[in-house]
Amino acid sequence: MKDKENKSSDFSCKMPEESASSRDEIIIGGIEGGGTHSSLIIMDGNGNQLTHIKGPGTNHWGLGMKETATRINNMILRAKETLNIPESRLLDCVGLCLSGCEEEETNCKLIETLTKEFPYASKDYVIGSDTMGSLKTGSDCGGIVLIAGTGSNSLLINSDNTTHGCGGWGHMIGDEGGAFWIAHKACKYVFDDMDGLHKAPHSTAFIWTAMKTFFHVNSLNEMLPHLYSNFDKSKFAMFTKEIVAGCEKKDPLCETLFTQTGQYLARYVNTLVAKAHNDVKTAPGGLKVICVGSVWKSWNFMEKGFTKEIQEGRLVDELTLLRLKAPSAIGACYVAGEKISCESLVKTHDKNSEAFFHFKRGTEPKNGTPVVAIDNIYEAISVAAS
Repeated sequence: MKDKENKSSDFSCKMPEESASSRDEIIIGGIEGGGTHSSLIIMDGNGNQLTHIKGPGTNHWGLGMKETATRINNMILRAKETLNIPESRLLDCVGLCLSGCEEEETNCKLIETLTKEFPYASKDYVIGSDTMGSLKTGSDCGGIVLIAGTGSNSLLINSDNTTHGCGGWGHMIGDEGGAFWIAHKACKYVFDDMDGLHKAPHSTAFIWTAMKTFFHVNSLNEMLPHLYSNFDKSKFAMFTKEIVAGCEKKDPLCETLFTQTGQYLARYVNTLVAKAHNDVKTAPGGLKVICVGSVWKSWNFMEKGFTKEIQEGRLVDELTLLRLKAPSAIGACYVAGEKISCESLVKTHDKNSEAFFHFKRGTEPKNGTPVVAIDNIYEAISVAAS
């Protein structure tokens, strides 16, 4: 599923078309949904945000289709109540950008469940993964969504909505570059070094001291409950904060871990760029990479490894890393607007995201340090071109 080319039809199951009598009367919705929480934004046909509703998780793999559809409908009902809209007033379209929605067959089944069980929720739906919402929020010309949170994942979306993925298989297989992976690798350095199995590249003293404090242990044996009976992936991921603290204190092993993190995240980009269409790679600022997840907050410690991998890979001529300043539910609204050809919908991609890193091959200083930290890359490009 990750390696095949997914067509734009993967994100839309055809429903009987009904359009609003006037563009001014159009009401669309966009839901950004994860495993633990979701949010719904309602917009009018001009792109004005009318309300923002928070809700529970909406991943159908864990909840089932009926419960997921019920949660979606409940958020829509709350939004209608907030806006004093009758329950019988159908939204014109709802964009569903939900975790777990990568397969056309199950996506269509969710829409069928919504239409059958809750016929007054919306006239139409368009559905795709949560990464689609993130990209549509920050870019109007396609690009890559690169997630580095507890886990990691990446998805290329071309301007014609064809997609290619890399990673995202969970901590048992990899999740390289995610917080759990960082914490696990840190602990592994300590175990192997203290066992004498494999010498760590630098002293493990800082990380071992941090492990004892964080996990409330005094020996490696006391770590066993955390590895088995009391294993908690989220807790392990939180240990990454201690590695960040080590980087701030310039501990060499902690710095090495974040250099490796940057390298792995760059490999996702190098893997996907070969499948990117030319217009995506040559857009103003180059390839757009929307960076999602808490690990990106430590970009200054990953930058060295990331840029080294991009430079040596020689696959990317120019790219811009962006972080979102707005909820991904906005991108889900944009997807809904595209589905019903709402040309009046104003999209504010530049306001929804900000650039924090720009790379252009051939402009690197001789010491290998890239050109970075341009507050508004689009403005800078425009000025340079004028």
